[in-house]
Order: sequence, then C-alpha cells, then structure tokens
Amino acid sequence: MSSPFLLLLAVAGTPAGHAGEGGDSRASELASLRRDVETLSSELALKKDDVRARLKAIEAQKAEVQVQLRREELRLAQVEGETASRRAAVAENATRGSTLRPVVDAAAGSLRTYVAASLPYHREERLAELERVLTQLAANDLTPEAAVARLWAFGEDELRLARESSLDRQVVAFPEGEVLADVARLGMAGMYARTDAGLAGVARRVSGSWTWVTLPDRDDVRAIETLFGKFKHGVRSGDFLLPSPLGEAS
Repeated sequence: MSSPFLLLLAVAGTPAGHAGEGGDSRASELASLRRDVETLSSELALKKDDVRARLKAIEAQKAEVQVQLRREELRLAQVEGETASRRAAVAENATRGSTLRPVVDAAAGSLRTYVAASLPYHREERLAELERVLTQLAANDLTPEAAVARLWAFGEDELRLARESSLDRQVVAFPEGEVLADVARLGMAGMYARTDAGLAGVARRVSGSWTWVTLPDRDDVRAIETLFGKFKHGVRSGDFLLPSPLGEAS
C-alpha cells in the first residue's frame, strides 16, 4: 500500500513547482516594466524641458520681428509723407516745368536711398528703373512733368510692395554663390529663399544692410518649406515659426 501513496505525493507536488516558476517570470516582467516606465518618464521630462526652451526662443523671435515690423511701418509712413510732399510741390509748380527739375532730383535721390537700403527683392531692377528716368530726363527724352509722374508711380509700387506678401523667383546671392531661387517676401520686413537643390536661406539685416545667409539647421529648412507651402495654397496670414531676419550688429 506504500507505493501508491508515494505516487500521489509526487503528482501533487508537480503544480507547486510550476507555480513558483510562473511567479518568478511575472516578477521579472514587472521589474522590466518598471524600468521601461522610469526610462519613459525621464525622456518625457527632457522633452518638456526642450519644449519650454523652444517656446522661450519663439517668444524672443516674435518680439524681434514685431520690432522690425514697427520700424518698417514707420519707414512706410515716412515714405508716404515724402510722397505727399512731392505731390504738393508738383501741384504748385505744374506750369513751370523748369522748376520741377530740383524736385525730380530730390525725389529720385530719396527713392534711390530707400531702395538701396530695402530688402534685396529685385533691387538692381528697381534701381535701374530710377536711373532710366533720370537718364531720359537729362537727354530731354522726358519732360520734368512726365518724370514726376514716373517717380510717383514708382513710389506707389514701393508702397504696394511694403503692404503685400508674395512668392517670386529671382537670383539670390548666397555666400556659396549666386543661384536662381524661389523667394517668399513678407511685405518689406522679411524675405526667405529656397533652391531646387534644397538650399534654404533668409535675407538678414545686419548693421543697417541686408545680406543673404544660408540656413543649415533642419528645423529652419522645414519652417521655410512650410511657409512656401502655405503661400502656394493662398495663405497670406497666420502664425509662422520662421528664422529671424534680424542679425547681430557688427
């Protein structure tokens, strides 16, 4: 009778051994899950710190752009004031063409100074248009009255450029060399470019003059691609995170 009793004990002991192995496995899985949770918590904390830092940078950039926009608005008001003054002068001397020559010279000089200091948006072509007016006036191919009308229309075009944003294509003088590129102009406050080869850049104002710089940072390149995408779909207003057009004074 002893042998069957021993057999029953052996069979009854087998599940207990399996239960112990299962408990060890679950404990190991729980420990692994705890480690994963701690790792994810650390990564989340780092992400939060990064987002906070980027938000601070965005706020600082936004403040810089707002200051630049206010400056451009003041310059626009100044141009409008000068244009109004020229109109008054033209009306006063309409019947005396010879007296308009100094007005034409002064107006052309003011416009030339403004264009030379403005965004590099077809700047050479705009300056060349002014020179054509003065050259034709000097050759008597253009009367002073007609010259004033041409300069007035030129000033109106400059005001329109300051009010509107657009997409265009022009030669851009990057540090690496001149290249034909797509450009996005934000009034006369900022301008961005991208090339067919994937190069991206911004016109940056440093010490009162504009120069093109390339942007190696991938986030900056993606931001410019987003801007071009919005413009192509007709979006001309909204919040855009863009590289600053303001540089440090030398």
